[in-house]
Amino acid sequence: MLSFAQFIDDEEPEYATNDSLSFKNRLIFGGNLGLVFGTYTYINISPTVGYKIKPDFAAGVGVIYEYVNDKTYRPYYETTIFGGKLFVQHVLFDCVILYAENNTLSLEKRYYDRIHSYPQEGRFILNVPWVGGGFYQRSGKGGMYLMILFNLNNSANSPYSSYEYRMGFNF
Repeated sequence: MLSFAQFIDDEEPEYATNDSLSFKNRLIFGGNLGLVFGTYTYINISPTVGYKIKPDFAAGVGVIYEYVNDKTYRPYYETTIFGGKLFVQHVLFDCVILYAENNTLSLEKRYYDRIHSYPQEGRFILNVPWVGGGFYQRSGKGGMYLMILFNLNNSANSPYSSYEYRMGFNF
């Protein structure tokens, strides 16, 4: 899976205080793109837009779309997950990134509502908060990050594991 995200822009305009940044210069764009094809197909498209509150601190929102088709099961497993996210990020010492995100997901009951023992139709909403951090390496106008995030809602209904590695680039 590939993951792309736009974190803090490396080439800040010269300014005396954070208040002198224009609205346009405070916006950051990015997201995730994940593609796996074959017997197991996974597509993740999750664009984000953020706002630099300070040069090294940003918050933002995003949308989440995931398609999963696993033909190793009979009958095969096929579902769509969608929702939204809120995130905050802080770069410390120009090389450490702290990150938190809350995903609000719409999930199919027949695949993810594991608490009830009877089959159900329809969807339900689940919040999945992530926290973590990692290393951030700046390079010109871009950079690279490697993070580990921990799922704070590792319930039976969560479609994700208890942790996730994210690696990506920004431009």
